[in-house]
Amino acid sequence: MEIAPGIHDVPIGLESAMGFLAPKVYLVAGSEAAVIDSAYGDNKCTARLIRYLGEFPQLQLAYIVITHAHPDHISGATGIKRGTGADIVLHSAEKTDIPVDQVVENGDIISLGGIELEVVHTPGHNPGHICLYIRREKIMFTGDHVLSSSTTALQPPWGDMSQYIASLRKLLDYDIELMLPSHGPPVTEPRQRVEQLIRHRLEREEQVVGLLRQGKDTIKEMVGQMYPELTGFLRAVAKGQISAHLVKLEQEGKVSVSVNGSDTRYRMK
Repeated sequence: MEIAPGIHDVPIGLESAMGFLAPKVYLVAGSEAAVIDSAYGDNKCTARLIRYLGEFPQLQLAYIVITHAHPDHISGATGIKRGTGADIVLHSAEKTDIPVDQVVENGDIISLGGIELEVVHTPGHNPGHICLYIRREKIMFTGDHVLSSSTTALQPPWGDMSQYIASLRKLLDYDIELMLPSHGPPVTEPRQRVEQLIRHRLEREEQVVGLLRQGKDTIKEMVGQMYPELTGFLRAVAKGQISAHLVKLEQEGKVSVSVNGSDTRYRMK
């Protein structure tokens, strides 16, 4: 499962999660090693990961680096730490009940002896979301910030559309040849994918503005127009996306909000 020198896609045995592609765990190994994300705190998954590490007895797992504190990324961290003694690392803006050993900021370097992981703060999906960049190899681990085959879910108040788009643009300043997301296959055309995601979000924003101008002034009406095929959990995710766009438009002074009990309505200024 080595996908580049010193980088492994660890087979933890998850096929899917809540209808989406399963969360990934990556192993990055220099003279010391780190795993990026930890998947769910399922004993079988954790045991598989530790068993995989056992295939490389020369490696000392030093860090469990979490891209963001959502359950499918951080829940397995305590089990991995218990089995290996590795430090749990998280950005300072993330909130979690799991004890964290080290907090990091944008630009910090996690040295693995021969491989350096550079912390790239990419808020949007979550306030303390990070990507991790190996500058020498031009590889970026993107967590949930850039996915290969779907768009990133944003759920206010933690998800922030303005920050998300700004963080996508931030990645355009990096020389990247391969992106490794936390769900789905590698991204082999990174710049095109990032530009595509920016365009998609701005197109969705234009749809929201168009519906507001037509008098569709509730999220319920908008989701019915923009995502008519979705039901259940995915429909709830779509409501979050629209809400994130509306919050962005309100922040920019383009939209006003009126709240009357449980009734929330939006209009263009």
